[in-house]
Amino acid sequence: MIGNILNNRQIDELVKEGIISISPNYESSKLQIAQYPLTPLIVWQINEDHTLKEVFKFTEQNTVFVLQPLTYYLIDTSEDVKLPFAIVGRFITSSNLIELGLTLTSGKIEYPYGQNKEKIRFGIFNCLNTPTSIKLGDRIAYIQFFDLRGMNNFDYKLTEYDKNIYSERIYQDWDGPNYERDNHE
Repeated sequence: MIGNILNNRQIDELVKEGIISISPNYESSKLQIAQYPLTPLIVWQINEDHTLKEVFKFTEQNTVFVLQPLTYYLIDTSEDVKLPFAIVGRFITSSNLIELGLTLTSGKIEYPYGQNKEKIRFGIFNCLNTPTSIKLGDRIAYIQFFDLRGMNNFDYKLTEYDKNIYSERIYQDWDGPNYERDNHE
């Protein structure tokens, strides 16, 4: 497992051992060959002053959100992920978004992300000239895990850039309540 992508069996073992945390409702049956699906929870709209406004929350009663044509939103996922040092999570857009005319912007997560209850947040854009919708439980992305723990002879450390970005995001109002998951549960 030196620098390799983790397969479904390895992911499941690391979750059961508490090394990787996927909450609140991890289900090993959702694992695919080398990834775990992520589903929408909260939809945000970006205001002109770059503040965020919650426009929809998926619940058993609110199951469909309509994305307006040529409009960009932010989406928090239902899943929270906490990773240890030396395991990196990368995101892949779900292919069902292709048929819906949606694009997803994403990045990666690594330790210490998740330690302060940060939510996974994506950008989503309706590329169509007509409305389209996503539903409760739709797979919008997948997370893949890369294990770097076996590379002890080349210990890595967070760069000053990474530390500054992480520090800034915790305290910025423009990011919305990205570090206050408890306010939305």
